[in-house]
Amino acid sequence: MRRLIQRFVRPDTVAALVVVWLAGALGLGLGTSAGAVPTVGLMALGLLLGGLLLLLRHNLELASRIGTLSKESQRTFAEARRIGSNLDQQLKQTFRQLEASQNLNALLPTHEVLPATRGWAASPDLLMVLVDLVITERPSLVVECGSGASTLWLALAMRRFGIDGRIVALDHDPTFGGQTRDFLARHGVGDLAEVRDAPLESFTLEGETYSWYARRAWEDLTGIDLLFVDGPPATTGHQARYPALPLLSESLSPGATAVLDDLVVPDMKRVLQLWLDAYPDFSSEILPLEKQAAVLRRK
Repeated sequence: MRRLIQRFVRPDTVAALVVVWLAGALGLGLGTSAGAVPTVGLMALGLLLGGLLLLLRHNLELASRIGTLSKESQRTFAEARRIGSNLDQQLKQTFRQLEASQNLNALLPTHEVLPATRGWAASPDLLMVLVDLVITERPSLVVECGSGASTLWLALAMRRFGIDGRIVALDHDPTFGGQTRDFLARHGVGDLAEVRDAPLESFTLEGETYSWYARRAWEDLTGIDLLFVDGPPATTGHQARYPALPLLSESLSPGATAVLDDLVVPDMKRVLQLWLDAYPDFSSEILPLEKQAAVLRRK
């Protein structure tokens, strides 16, 4: 009914009908000698009916606009709630990162410039976890897949707490690896941490080909107590970090701990599951960090 009224009850159509009505009423009045009062009344009825039709159309249009406005308002409120929820989560996450940064700086004070965190680099909450692992487990050898802020902070922790160990970081990007070396030198911990240039090369594992750090960069490493897998980037290839455990498993110490970062990336979740399927002697704990991380230990 609403569609019919909106289709046929248009101002021009109503105006034409009213004119025809008025002409008909006037003609009827003159032709029948009905007199002025009935003729005027009949003409007024036409005007009234025309006005009612236009009012009905206007009310239907108004109701339709109100309905549309209601839907738009609901969508706007829903979007505002979503944005508010995201903003609240971001503020909480930022606070947690600031809190972790403050803890790191209080635990390991330094007067030199520090590398940036978050984004591609490790977030402060993960750095705090890694530093705590170094302090409590006192590893003799830490191997990092990827170099950066974590390399520096772990070296600072080893120096601060007198841990007799060393760090070897593998990096496929010579420029980024060089920047990490510069930070290590500025903070005077170049004797504790080494960054090795490790261009990516192909490895075939269980019938699949992966790009991972060149064998010459890590084949001499044995007795790895802490393995931090934060590279290569996911953009370098399919399940880019999967080779870390298959290729280094025999180089791990019996009580080794492995940490896999960036589980917010679906590809990394798949890597973790493949590891757990292939190495049932490892258990995994998912840490609710900014980018999520898994800590793996032998059962």
